[in-house]
Amino acid sequence: MVKNVIVEELGSEPESELDILLTNDAEIAELNEKYRKKEGPTDILSFEYGLNEAVIGDIMISLETIARQAEEYGNAFEEELGLMIVHGVLHILGYNHELNDEEASEMFERQQKYFDRFVKEG
Repeated sequence: MVKNVIVEELGSEPESELDILLTNDAEIAELNEKYRKKEGPTDILSFEYGLNEAVIGDIMISLETIARQAEEYGNAFEEELGLMIVHGVLHILGYNHELNDEEASEMFERQQKYFDRFVKEG
């Protein structure tokens, strides 16, 4: 799924890595405080380093938060995790939903497209 989203966006597979850390609420809360100055756990943190770097980014996901969100939104755990991975990959590729409504709309449309294609449909 990760590779598929990257290839769709870039047109080819980069000669680089993307790290994904699956963690818990306690660890992601520490990272959220340290890097975003926000208290408490979050579902996902993405750190973009650049597409020409050996490691293009890091994605950290709290499995505890994903489990709660899956139940809240009526998704299977695997679907919610897949959605958050797609979300994180799009951030690594430069998309941002916090700048303005137009960019948010574009990011969430792409997120839904890739979720439907690579997670829902397999």
